[in-house]
Amino acid sequence: MDLVVLDFKRPDKKLIEAFREVSVASAHECMGRKNYLDPSIHPFYPGMKLCGPAITCKCQPLDNLTLHAAMHIAQAGDVLVGTLGGDPNQGPFGDCCTTLCKAKGLEGVVLDSGVRDGATIKDMGFPIFCKGHSVTGTIKNEFGNVNHPISIGGQLVRPGDIILGDDDGVVVIPIEIAEQTLEAALKRQADEVIIRERFKNGEDAWTMGNYSEYLRKKGYDINI
Repeated sequence: MDLVVLDFKRPDKKLIEAFREVSVASAHECMGRKNYLDPSIHPFYPGMKLCGPAITCKCQPLDNLTLHAAMHIAQAGDVLVGTLGGDPNQGPFGDCCTTLCKAKGLEGVVLDSGVRDGATIKDMGFPIFCKGHSVTGTIKNEFGNVNHPISIGGQLVRPGDIILGDDDGVVVIPIEIAEQTLEAALKRQADEVIIRERFKNGEDAWTMGNYSEYLRKKGYDINI
């Protein structure tokens, strides 16, 4: 088995751009409420967003050597997704790595670890989703693999899957269902615009859903 896979299928760029209009919540709902990374992996600072194909790496805990290999081969627009075993008490990524990723044109980074150099990264505005802040340094000693399927935040991520991140967290969109997920998510969001307008005009969810009748059919009569 090759430890580093250089070639994999990336989604069409137009598809990626279209997904920028989709929220994490909408994509999650339209995939049957699946593929949402554990919410312990969240934006390093509020307001961070990312959307792009995954380049994956599996690192040894407290060791960022494999992470550097992934950054070395990553292409502009990629989202670097790396697992270091899920321990938040390690800081394998900081402002130097952020500078490198920005220079290479990466879309963002998702890690199941901590990240250091918070103030500098905040000023850079580079999208990072992680388990929080940690200054605990790492070494460069052992190698894992790059661009193999990985498990992170309780979900499977494969190279080329679309990674979507916003203030609600991160969702993984398998490439084979990306187009249908996009269509369903955009429709859902358009429908929600109409719902919000109806709420503003005095309707509420209970009336719109006819929930009193729904409960009566179930044997409940709550008299509202």
